[in-house]
Amino acid sequence: MASLQSNLVKRIERLPKPANTADAMQPLFEAISNSIYSTQDRFRDDVANSGRVIVNIVTGRKQAHVKIVVEDNGTGLDRKNYEAFTTTDTDNKIARGGKGVGRLLWLDCFERTKRQRKIKEGEASAAI
Repeated sequence: MASLQSNLVKRIERLPKPANTADAMQPLFEAISNSIYSTQDRFRDDVANSGRVIVNIVTGRKQAHVKIVVEDNGTGLDRKNYEAFTTTDTDNKIARGGKGVGRLLWLDCFERTKRQRKIKEGEASAAI
């Protein structure tokens, strides 16, 4: 079978654009749900006591840039999740309701994204 090449920029351009405020929030919801999944994977039945997801939003008074930081103390981006992260339209989290396009929404919506792992504390954050 022939291998297909992908054009990530064109794939992102063809994503449906937000029709309302709730749709515009989807990239943020994707980041938060990834953090929730990560804490569930790490703490399993003890997630309610040990899992932590923190969302920090910084904005000015004018319609300026908004900084959003989503932090968690979950598993982080392990090998399986990293491979899924670098694959468009993955089915890695389909059983949990994932659609495999969350990071594409990030790339379409946010000017910059950054993933940071705090090794010492075992925490990871994504600034979007």
